[in-house]
Amino acid sequence: MQSSNRSCCIPSVSLFRPILKRNLVHWLVHKTCLLISVVGILAVLSHLLGSKRRLAQLLPSGKLGRFGFRIADNFGAGAEIEPIYILFWIGPFGDQPEFRIDPNLCGNCVLTYDQNYLDASDAVIIHFTEARMDLVPDPRKRKSHQMFAFYSTESPFAVTTLRNLTFPDMDFYFNWTITYKRDSGIYLPFVEFNRQNGVFNGFTENEYGVEAFNGFVSFLALWMAGNCHITISAIHRKYLIFRLESLGLTIDKYGECFSQNAPRNGDYFPFAAKYKFYMAFENAEHCRDYITEKLWSNSYEAGLVPVVWGPTKADIEAIAPKGSFIYVPDYPRLSDLVKYLKFLDQNPVEYRKYFDWRLRQPTPAEYMMVEHGPKYQRDVGMCKMCRLLWEKRKYNNITSVVPSIIEFIKRNESKKCLMEGSTGRVKLL
Repeated sequence: MQSSNRSCCIPSVSLFRPILKRNLVHWLVHKTCLLISVVGILAVLSHLLGSKRRLAQLLPSGKLGRFGFRIADNFGAGAEIEPIYILFWIGPFGDQPEFRIDPNLCGNCVLTYDQNYLDASDAVIIHFTEARMDLVPDPRKRKSHQMFAFYSTESPFAVTTLRNLTFPDMDFYFNWTITYKRDSGIYLPFVEFNRQNGVFNGFTENEYGVEAFNGFVSFLALWMAGNCHITISAIHRKYLIFRLESLGLTIDKYGECFSQNAPRNGDYFPFAAKYKFYMAFENAEHCRDYITEKLWSNSYEAGLVPVVWGPTKADIEAIAPKGSFIYVPDYPRLSDLVKYLKFLDQNPVEYRKYFDWRLRQPTPAEYMMVEHGPKYQRDVGMCKMCRLLWEKRKYNNITSVVPSIIEFIKRNESKKCLMEGSTGRVKLL
């Protein structure tokens, strides 16, 4: 009887089995959902917070500096795609210049100076001052898809003769060259460093039409120089300036050579606006395509007529707008040059003709350098690099190598440019 009573009072295990199974299933489902949620949240946080790539797309471009990025302000459809990274190993002379890479025209690329992005980068740019095997990334650890580019904005004289650099261990290390020379793998003329609408800013009738020069009163000529005697040509150009002054040309001189600096950056342009001519004298003579900011920023962007010395006539004619500059060697006697500049100063109609090229925006077919303006940017500078990298990623059809950097630098250069073995003496005109 006792056992019978116990069996009546204690429920059978079979009665609990459905309940236990149902609760176990609910528990497993709940824990599985919770686990999936936690994993999903961690993945999202890792993707958003742990990935600088994602931050580069999500944050406004003005805030990207702290992450080491320099990218275009204009985010277009291309910005929705995971970008290609371009690493500038060490900025030129410690600087970190900004380059225009419009995602709508070039593809979505990010230029960074953060060396932590070495493995993630499709291209690595090496400035010529770091082009030594003990300073560059180890080629043995190089990713097979990466392209390495040699970068220089200095003249061959400044690189090879003055600094005595020959890059003996850099043969076959680089895939591309990025320089101001038109035969570079990636052509980067100095106009690329101008403000986006600084030179090729479309219709400018109000600024450069006939009426703009009526009653125009200004100082005559401006010259700025920081290299007084480091290169032979720097000595030569300084002598030419003093000769022109002795012949009656008024030239205001600024820069480290004269212990007074002109305003910089955006403040330069209103300062320069009161002058008619800029003495665009380079610190290298007859170096192929070596035409610097003296022509672009200091002259054209500021609205001055450049008086050019240094490049060959062929080189300046190849890239400068037709009828936009005055070439010093065209005047065998410097006194004739002074006379002509004074004539232009007194004749605004004749002076204005040097701005005819600005009254109508030409197309790249009419004038090749317009390709560097804000409307185009397709096959030049960092835009070209970005386009090539996207093409390589898509088709894997971009292959090249630079057998010798020193041969590229010296190729077709004149003795006047290199001045190898120079004693420091210069023949004065």
